Parts: sequence; C-alpha cells; structure tokens
Amino acid sequence: MAGEVWNRGRAADRESGVNLVSLGIFAWSPLEPAEDEYDFAWLDRVMDLLHKGGVSVDLATATASPPPWLSHRHPEMLPVTADGVRLYHGARSTTAPAARLPGGRQAPGDGSRRPLRRTPRTRHVARGQRVRLPRRACYCDVSAAAFRTWLKARYKTLDGLNEAWGTDFWSQRYLDWRRSCRPAAPRPGRTRASSSTSSASPPDELLECYETEHRSSKARTPKVPVTTNFMRFFKPVDYWKWAEREDVVSDDVYQGPR
Repeated sequence: MAGEVWNRGRAADRESGVNLVSLGIFAWSPLEPAEDEYDFAWLDRVMDLLHKGGVSVDLATATASPPPWLSHRHPEMLPVTADGVRLYHGARSTTAPAARLPGGRQAPGDGSRRPLRRTPRTRHVARGQRVRLPRRACYCDVSAAAFRTWLKARYKTLDGLNEAWGTDFWSQRYLDWRRSCRPAAPRPGRTRASSSTSSASPPDELLECYETEHRSSKARTPKVPVTTNFMRFFKPVDYWKWAEREDVVSDDVYQGPR
C-alpha cells in the first residue's frame, strides 16, 4: 500500500513541477523504532523514487517529535507548562529544549543526530538538510536552571536584572538568582526585556540546539547546506540572529483564516 501511495505521489510531483521535497520530518519512530535499532530501508526507497523522478531531497532531522520509548526512558526531557503540568508524547514538540540526557548530552541535539548517524543516500541530498526543533516553552527545573545561566550572562548582576525587568512594579524585586525565573504572571518589563515570553526556556536555548545539529550535519556532509524552517515572524525567535548562522534562509508560510 505504501509503495502505491509513493508512486502516485511521485506522479503528482512530476505533474505539478515539484523539484524539491523536505523528507524525514517527524520520522524518528520509523527511523529508530527502538533504542539503537535503525531502519533506513524505507527512507532509501523513497529517496530513490524521488531521484528517479528528478526531485531533489531536503533531508530533515527528526528532533521535533521524539518517540515514546525515549520519553518513557527519560521523562525528565518532557516539557512542563507554566501551570506546572508535565506534557507527554502524543504530539510534536514534546521535548524541553534545555533537557539533558545521562552523560550531559543535550536531548534535542543528540536525539536528532541518532537517526542520521548513517546519512542515507547522501548523493540524493543535493539541496540541503533541514533542522527541525521543538518550539514549546518549558518551565521545568532543568529549563529554569538554564534560564538562570542565561540571565547571569545577559544582565551580569541582580541590579541589572531588576532594572531591565522593572521589578519594582508589582513589588517583584529579586534578591536571589535562584528565585528570578520561576513561572509567574507575565509582566511587561520581563517579557520585553528577556524576549522570552516569560518562558523559562529562552530562544537562545533553541539556537544552541540548532547550532549543535548544524555542527553535526556539517561534520557528516560538509558540502551540503543546512537550514531550519522560519515561520513568518514567530515572535519568540529573533530570525535576524538565526539567519546569520544558516547556510540558506528558508521560510514556511502557514496560510489560515485571518
């Protein structure tokens, strides 16, 4: 059945003039159905079909959709909402960007590399590799600790933090770094100054995940450009800052009712 659908898709691509597809997005489970057990046969077959049809491949990482076996083994990597509710698998972006697996490995960055340790059909990846990242804010203790590190690097001192955030408003002045990033009702000063929508996982954490994957991809296929998908003006991310670190800038346009 899958082969029949793929053949119809290839015919539709040819008829509509498609010359590039992004492949492998959210495909971590079929690529690695169990830990350290890989299945590239289906991906190779799809890439061969596309190549025969004159369609180039933009090979994507699978970071944004980790499989259930990983979250069962490492529940600490699951994100926590501002209300303190831990989310579970069943949707995409169910990974805290700051999560670390045993040994200090970064969960999103490490996870996306594993299914592509053996880059299939490299000769067909002519137009780039696309990094897909979890884009969900997280308020877990791990994310909070990462946020404190980010705050110290940005503001240097608590006085600098309090001034930037305007913490005298609503009587919120901080005297201890450990209490400076707990989930709280958004304040205009904090939201604007931190550019993180009051999240305990600032955009720079996502950028670090992207750069981890960029380095890994370049080490494997140095001549293949690497990018990630912008989404118009996704407010939590500074696209101008990200663009400087991309080989090619790409954008997804999600149309919807306005």
